[in-house]
Amino acid sequence: MSRKSSKLNEMSKIFNEIDIEFKELNNEGIRDMITIVKKQEDTRYRPNVKHKMEDIILITLFAVLAKCNEWTEIESFARKKEKWLRQYLELPNGIPSHDTIQRVISILNPQTLYADTINYLIQKIDSITNKTTNEKDILSMDGKTSNGSKRNTGINQEEKGVNTMSVYSTSYGISLIQDYIEEKSNEIPMGPKLLEKLNLNNCVVTADALNTQVDTIKAILKGKADYVLPVKENQKSTHEEIKEYFEDKEFLEVVQKENYKKLVEKEHNGIVTREYYLTNDINWMTKKEKWPGLRSIGLARNTIERNNKILVEDRYYIVSFSNDIELFSKSVRSEWGVENNLHAPLDIVFKEDTNKTLEKNGAKNLGIIRRIALAILKFVQTYYKKSLNLIRTDLAFDFENEIDNIFKLLDVEGLKKLKNT
Repeated sequence: MSRKSSKLNEMSKIFNEIDIEFKELNNEGIRDMITIVKKQEDTRYRPNVKHKMEDIILITLFAVLAKCNEWTEIESFARKKEKWLRQYLELPNGIPSHDTIQRVISILNPQTLYADTINYLIQKIDSITNKTTNEKDILSMDGKTSNGSKRNTGINQEEKGVNTMSVYSTSYGISLIQDYIEEKSNEIPMGPKLLEKLNLNNCVVTADALNTQVDTIKAILKGKADYVLPVKENQKSTHEEIKEYFEDKEFLEVVQKENYKKLVEKEHNGIVTREYYLTNDINWMTKKEKWPGLRSIGLARNTIERNNKILVEDRYYIVSFSNDIELFSKSVRSEWGVENNLHAPLDIVFKEDTNKTLEKNGAKNLGIIRRIALAILKFVQTYYKKSLNLIRTDLAFDFENEIDNIFKLLDVEGLKKLKNT
């Protein structure tokens, strides 16, 4: 189970204290999104352009928010909501076809659009919470394959699905950055590239064992961050050494007296006991010089009691800090944040795994717009206290009213005035 976003939790508490009157809030969120979208470069050949790029991007975003998952659904949405859309969009030649929407989204530079939108949302979150803290943000990194984009291209040939690498912020509850992995490559070289683009100061980076690599660690340390990274069979000698150390009862008892934490929780009709051990006793390790910045090794042990059966799961970690069992335990719990709070909603709420877009750039860029929509929905979920899927359903049923209210929640100054009245 991953940790919940501390910033979004704080926003939820603030919204509980405010009696919100939407008529007293400005609809600046939509105007801000229009400003962000207009900054995106349009590389189309001008004489052939009939529809504005910003119109198409915003149509797609609004449609995805309103439970449209396919290109044909996006066009149908736009035709049904043309009157409302014309309040904000120019639409000089009416509503574009779904083929046009797909072609234009396919040529979009999604990274700048995503970065601009996420930076905007982070500024809003920081302004609402208005809290300064020294708590480290824990970033979890992982890849996701969109299975719907897989297809056979011939006899005994298969084209791989779109594979996205993301870095997820536990504090803000959103992905800070992502990029697409080339078909003939894998996650390992992508991780350092993404991390080098982020401000990692006062962060801890965690990932799955595949990304426990020297180059990844160098990128983390270059950004002045810490790491908590699991080791498994892909790092065989390190894994075996740490495993043997923690299997020694005498060593384990010493660690338990010095840096140890235990949590007991009810979960899935059973009881889970979580134990965390951390030690800086690493001088004996034969491979310690391999790992830059290594200061500690850790054990996370889950004991699961269910249906009169007991299952013990041990995971081993290399760590760049020492003597902070709280930070270690939080980092271990956050390792699954990218999976549980980003990848799962994209599949469950946005049906990403079922989208069968043939054109790869179209699939990739529609995926970026889904991630923008997810970040917006998670922001407003702190007020609505509903599931993401139900918020999308409400938008689909009563779009004109609900979409205005959603973007009014970005009126930070208006919210502050309501809070102080």
